[in-house]
Amino acid sequence: MDAQVSKSFLAKLADVFEVDANTVTPDFPLAARWDSVAVLTAIALIDEQFDVTVPPDELTRCASAADVLALVDQSVGLRAPGR
Repeated sequence: MDAQVSKSFLAKLADVFEVDANTVTPDFPLAARWDSVAVLTAIALIDEQFDVTVPPDELTRCASAADVLALVDQSVGLRAPGR
């Protein structure tokens, strides 16, 4: 994922957790922030932005924003033709 897409996604992820967009960097901690609303909202955001669906259990294992970015990259890669 290129830097601009990543930055835009992190800003939208800030909305999911109702925090200032400037605070959400790749090392932003998420482990204690996952609740049912955040999970569903993040899944919808990822689907809207990248046209992939991530499993809730994999998403809630993400301890940081970087983990979410890696999960999205992996999911997009699995969806790519020829895989």
